[in-house]
Amino acid sequence: MIDVVSSIRKLNRDGQTLAIATVINTWKSSPRPVGAALIISENGDMTGSVSGGCVEGAVAKKALEIMKNNQAEVLHFGITDDDAWEVGLSCGGALDVFVQPFYPVAIWHLMDELLTKDEGFTLLSTLEANPQYSIIKANGESIGAAFEKSLLPELEQAFYEGDSKVLSSGNHFAQVFPKKPVMLLIGSAHITVELTELAHMFGFETLLIDPRATFADKTQYKVKPQTIHVEWPQEVLPNLKLDKNTFAVILSHDPKIDDEALKLLLKSEVAYIGALGSRKTHAKRIHRLKDYGFDSEEMDRIHAPIGIDIGSKLPREIALSIMAEVIKVKNRG
Repeated sequence: MIDVVSSIRKLNRDGQTLAIATVINTWKSSPRPVGAALIISENGDMTGSVSGGCVEGAVAKKALEIMKNNQAEVLHFGITDDDAWEVGLSCGGALDVFVQPFYPVAIWHLMDELLTKDEGFTLLSTLEANPQYSIIKANGESIGAAFEKSLLPELEQAFYEGDSKVLSSGNHFAQVFPKKPVMLLIGSAHITVELTELAHMFGFETLLIDPRATFADKTQYKVKPQTIHVEWPQEVLPNLKLDKNTFAVILSHDPKIDDEALKLLLKSEVAYIGALGSRKTHAKRIHRLKDYGFDSEEMDRIHAPIGIDIGSKLPREIALSIMAEVIKVKNRG
């Protein structure tokens, strides 16, 4: 749903009545994941997607009815041939879509505030004609309708895993809004300039570490990293939350910088570690890391040569290959 937030803000400013359709279950080759959303305005305009175009028409038609009767409904689009031809679900998958009047004003205002502040949270909705909503913040605080405390373990697991899902009660949908993923950039270079722009485009928070002031401060960025540390990695990394929401890209091409970063990153829980350099360069890197006491399993975490092989030559092409690999790892979970 994150991809339609800016459109929701605009439609709300325009004073339009809205409905929201959310994918709550998928089977087989459904084209959009659980949590994907489609916003429908009273004029029938659509923003977002629940099926990549397969069932949007049927969903929008139902949404217009729901805006009139103010009653939410779960729609099922099946995998039978008749169903597929009727709604255009040619992929052969199946999905459940919860179509509802847009969230109550107080709930949306709090959601919007948390999204703006990049504070992770979960929206718990009951799957009924008149949904009840609760917002559970990352610290466990809940706001909105009361809910059974027996749901907390599932809610905590969903938030930790970053997976929206229908809970085992069958009557509650937990939609997870995690914090932005963090791209940790070690070294400021031409590739870093291109990669930072792509990272922002794909919703990453960017943090640059480079002790070389000439590189960190003087590099001309089209889109600057949100945080810049002109310090050594060993001075910065111990103070960061190096968790599975962090994706580290090592680009300095200077072993004095790269190795110090790797010593800490390889012992952390970061989701991705990629290091620039040829196979020959990486072989030398591996030899040094062995001398530092790292074993094969730890060193196998490094993606090197970095990026998906697309025959990259230009810095922007290398950045694209890195971004593709990071997204692949992120979405694979």
